[in-house]
Amino acid sequence: MQKHTLFVFYILFICGNKLQTYATLRIVCYYTNWSVYRESTIPILYPDSIDPHICTHIHYAFAKIHPVTLNIEPTEKHDTHWTDHHSMPLYHRLYGLKRRNPQLKIILAVGGWSAKSEGFNAVLYNETNRAKFIDQTLKYLRDWNFDGLDLDWEFPGDVERDADSESKIKFDVLVKELRDAVDYVSKSQNKTFLLSAAVAADPQKIDNGYIVENFCRYLDYVNVMSYDYHGQWDNVTGINSPLYKSHTDLPSHEEWKNVNSSIYYWLERGCPAEKMNIGLAIYGRTFTISNESSTVTIGSESIGGGEAGPFVKENGTLAYFEICQKLHVLNWTSVFDTESQTPYAYNGKQWVGYDNLKSIVLKVLWAKTVGLGGAMLWTLDFDDYTGLFCNHGMFPLTRRIHEMMLDDIIKHLPLSNTTSVILEQSTRLKVTTIKFSDRQKTTRRDHYRLSNLAVTCTNTSTLDYFYMFLLSLAYKIYF
Repeated sequence: MQKHTLFVFYILFICGNKLQTYATLRIVCYYTNWSVYRESTIPILYPDSIDPHICTHIHYAFAKIHPVTLNIEPTEKHDTHWTDHHSMPLYHRLYGLKRRNPQLKIILAVGGWSAKSEGFNAVLYNETNRAKFIDQTLKYLRDWNFDGLDLDWEFPGDVERDADSESKIKFDVLVKELRDAVDYVSKSQNKTFLLSAAVAADPQKIDNGYIVENFCRYLDYVNVMSYDYHGQWDNVTGINSPLYKSHTDLPSHEEWKNVNSSIYYWLERGCPAEKMNIGLAIYGRTFTISNESSTVTIGSESIGGGEAGPFVKENGTLAYFEICQKLHVLNWTSVFDTESQTPYAYNGKQWVGYDNLKSIVLKVLWAKTVGLGGAMLWTLDFDDYTGLFCNHGMFPLTRRIHEMMLDDIIKHLPLSNTTSVILEQSTRLKVTTIKFSDRQKTTRRDHYRLSNLAVTCTNTSTLDYFYMFLLSLAYKIYF
């Protein structure tokens, strides 16, 4: 009897810890303030049109740093002012979501690709500038009811993008001082302010820009931009965000250009898994291939970016909902690459590497098995937010990520003959069937590929089932 009591206590202890872990998992969704400028036949995604329950955090992109005054400033007038075209300021429209979900965190992202390094360099110039920036920034966050600050410097230490040559060390000092200031304000005002950063996936940029162990310790979480590995800047086709390297990648494609390698690079340099969010791209990178062929694949020669889509209108990029339109209306051919565990599609000379529901599920499962703290999505306005294109309702990718990461409701996906994990549930919380076959290890780590996953779960997560299965074996052996 004593053995049974101890075993039950052990199960409850593990499950209790896991429930606490699930409660802190994050779904960080970026919203871009320039998406409202799109002229198209579909509705604009305004902040107050977002379902406030599909993300745990929404990052508003972007604000900027004035290089002289060091003030945080909006990049668009409609961020902070009433306008004839967009009505209420978007900051206010976003904050309104908290009335429907008080637990939602609204974070202001500062920087971005087009901002380069000028503002950050000015802040890092000396101690006085850092202190002035911190004081003014915290006041700005309070005035506009933000819950925190996201540092999106692309990239510290990158002199080709005008970063100061000593910015790695100086940025580390700034982040520590921000941490101290945020903690002080949070305690004195009884309101928790969060501090995060969007960071590089490229090993060279990581080494040049961050003192990783310190950096991750100071921040509440880190968003790894694990996408844009391939695009129109290459001379061959490639997947935007492959989970693993495919053998069809050319030898000139660096080994690090996949999610698995980037995340482990951060882990190996001392960033705790629970502090990291896997970056998920809600868009594809497109190419125009040199010669139309029936054997078009990853690594086919290209002559530049693909044609712009009808809505986002950006050469070399298609939003997920635009890709759905290509597939369902224009009958593009879609192929799932089992090695990179991501799809690509093509029609004539047009080619796109992207993520779909299947590949997103695999990435989220991968992230949970690694023990990451959550997922980051770029961006909400690239998802099928109207539900008109993909036949899976509104925000299909974002909702699937939410289901996989937080709700513990995992829906059916197509099976393949290569690898399957089948989890079925009886009326009680236990595993009735588990099957692993044809497991293929990654090149450097003992982490398994899960190709073309098929899962059915209710009331508990995939990992919970696996843990319960191991516990049930232990129970049989022990008793």
